[in-house]
Amino acid sequence: MKTNRTLQTTFLTLFLVISNSTTAQKCSEKVKNEITKTLEIWNTACKNSNLEQVMSMFDDTDTIMVVGSTNGEISKGKEEISKWLSQLFGFAGFSWEMNRVDIDNNGKTAWVFIDGKMIVNFHKGGQRITPYRFTGIMIKKNGVWKWKLFDGSVPQSE
Repeated sequence: MKTNRTLQTTFLTLFLVISNSTTAQKCSEKVKNEITKTLEIWNTACKNSNLEQVMSMFDDTDTIMVVGSTNGEISKGKEEISKWLSQLFGFAGFSWEMNRVDIDNNGKTAWVFIDGKMIVNFHKGGQRITPYRFTGIMIKKNGVWKWKLFDGSVPQSE
């Protein structure tokens, strides 16, 4: 009788572990899909120099940051980020060819890594394509993924 109860407990525990890991994995894929869609919207908004939409994709706290690839390109808070982006969008739209996308998440926090190319479309004509990487931290607020930190860089020759 004791062996039967131990066997039942073991199977129940195993079932719960397997069931829980399957549910967690589905949730993870769901989150990855949500963030991928958010990145697509981000890409289009930047390409179209849509400052209002881009800024709406940042968290509303003063601790948000954008770090660019050039000296001095560090902006903190919505006011600084908006000012910096409006200067950039004044002469070009930016988009990314996202060749490698890695996303990890832990509940309402996600980490992204993108490797690919940045495409700069100048408003006066012309285009520049350069290798580009960005990493970021996103948080989920009210069902929407928002940037907390965006860090972009132009990689050196590898």
